Amino acid sequence: MKLGNTFDRYIAVIFFVTIFTVILTSYFTLKDIINSHDKEIQSAVTPLFSLVTSEILRPLNVSNFMAKNQLIIDYAQQKEIENDYLISYLEKISKAYNMVAFIALEKHDIMLDSNKKVATLDSNNLEWFHRLKKLPGEQFTDIGNAENPHLFFDNKIRSNTGEFIGFTGVALDLKHFANKFQEYNDRFGFELYFVDNNNIITLSSNKIIKSQSHHRIELITRLNDLPWYQSLIKSNPSDSQLNSDVIYTTKEGLLISQMPIQELNWRMFIVSPPATEQSEYWTIFISRFMLFFIIVIVFYMVLLTIINYLKSRLIKHAQTDHLTQLPNRSHIHWRFDEIVKNNNNLCLVLADIDNFKNINDTYGHLVGDDVLRIIAEQLSQTLRKIDVVGRWGGEEFVMLLPETSADQAHIIVERIRKNIAAISFPISTTSGSFTTTISFGICESPIKSQNIEDYIQGADKALYQAKSNGRNQSVIFN
Repeated sequence: MKLGNTFDRYIAVIFFVTIFTVILTSYFTLKDIINSHDKEIQSAVTPLFSLVTSEILRPLNVSNFMAKNQLIIDYAQQKEIENDYLISYLEKISKAYNMVAFIALEKHDIMLDSNKKVATLDSNNLEWFHRLKKLPGEQFTDIGNAENPHLFFDNKIRSNTGEFIGFTGVALDLKHFANKFQEYNDRFGFELYFVDNNNIITLSSNKIIKSQSHHRIELITRLNDLPWYQSLIKSNPSDSQLNSDVIYTTKEGLLISQMPIQELNWRMFIVSPPATEQSEYWTIFISRFMLFFIIVIVFYMVLLTIINYLKSRLIKHAQTDHLTQLPNRSHIHWRFDEIVKNNNNLCLVLADIDNFKNINDTYGHLVGDDVLRIIAEQLSQTLRKIDVVGRWGGEEFVMLLPETSADQAHIIVERIRKNIAAISFPISTTSGSFTTTISFGICESPIKSQNIEDYIQGADKALYQAKSNGRNQSVIFN
C-alpha cells in the first residue's frame, strides 16, 4: 500500500507539472505569435508610407519641376517649335524617373509625350485639357488612357506674366503601382485606397477599380460606397471625424488606418484583413507552432523518461530483497515468465545455507545477516548475464539458468559450493571468524507446459536429498 501511494504521488506531481507546463507554453507561444505579428505589421507600415511617398509624391514633384522649367516656358512661347526637341526633353525626364512625361501647348495646338505620341488638342482623347483648363487651381491628378490606365499629374504652365500656356507633367503606370504594393498584399493582405477631398476614390491598389476617373461619372466610386467603410462607420459611430493616428477595427475584424497626403489634399486608407487571413500571420503561426510542437515532444520524451525511471526505481524497490540486494521471490516469478517466452530449456537451482539457525543462535542475527550478504555476492559473481539469482526466502536462494543442462549446472554450483566453503566469515563482535557450507538442489526440464512451481518442487526434493546425505553437496533431481 505504501509503495502504491508513493507511485500515486509521483504521478500526481508529474500530471500537474505537465498541465502547468503545457498551459504556460501555450500562453507564451500564442502571445509571441500575436506580438510578432503586430511587430511585423508595424514594421511594414513605415516602409509602406515611404513607398507611398516615392510612388505618389515623387511624380508630383517632378511634375512641378517641369511646369516651372524656365527654358520650357520660354521655348513654348516661340512662334515655331520643333517637336523633336520637346520629345527629346520628355524622353530624358522619362528615363531619369521611369515615368511617362508629356506636354500640351495651347498656342501650338499640340500634345507630345515621351513615347513620341503626337496629337492635336481637339482630339477626343484630350478632352481633359479643356476640362482641367477651366478648373481653378494649378495642379491636378487624373486617371486616363482606358486601355492602359495611368495616373496623370497635370500642372498648368504659365508665362512670367501669368498667362496660361498649357499643361505639362508625368503619368504613373497603374500596373507598376499595383506591382509595387503586391508584396504588402501578399504578406498582410493590405489594400490601399486614395481618397480626394470629395471622398472620391482616386486610386487603389485593388486592380478592380484602378481605372476609375473623375470625368467618367458612371465609374466614380465614393468612399461611402465601399463595404469596409460602411462597417467602419457602424463600428465607430462616435467618431464623426476619423483620426489619422488611430487604427480602427471593424466588426469583421478588419484593421483600418489612414494617412493624410497634404500635397494632393488626399487621404490614404490602409485596410488590413483579420490576422487569420494574412499569409504573414500563418507564416509566424506555423513557425511558432513547430517550435511549440518540438518543445512538447521534447518535454514528452523527458516526461516519459522520468516516469520510466521512477517506475523502474519503484519496481526495483518492490522486487529487491533489502538485505542482500538480490531479486526477491516476486521478481523471480516475473523473470521465469520472461525466460519461458524466449527459451526451450531451463535449469532451476535451490541453494540453502547449512545450519544457518546455529549461526544466528551462536553469533547473533547481525552476523547471520553478514553471511547472507556474502553468500549472495558469491552467487551473483559466478553466474552469467542471462542467469538469474535471487533470495527465495530465509536462508534459501534460487538460480534460473536458461538453456543449461543439469550436468552443466552441477559444474557451476560445485564451483560455488567450494568457494563458499573456503570463506572465513568474520564475527563482527569479536576478532574471530568461522566457516559454513551450502547445499544445492538442481532440477532441469524442458520449459514446455512447465511452471515455476514444478521446478521448485523438483529442486526442493533434490535439496532435501543433499541435506539428508550430510549437507555441503549438490544433488540433481531425477
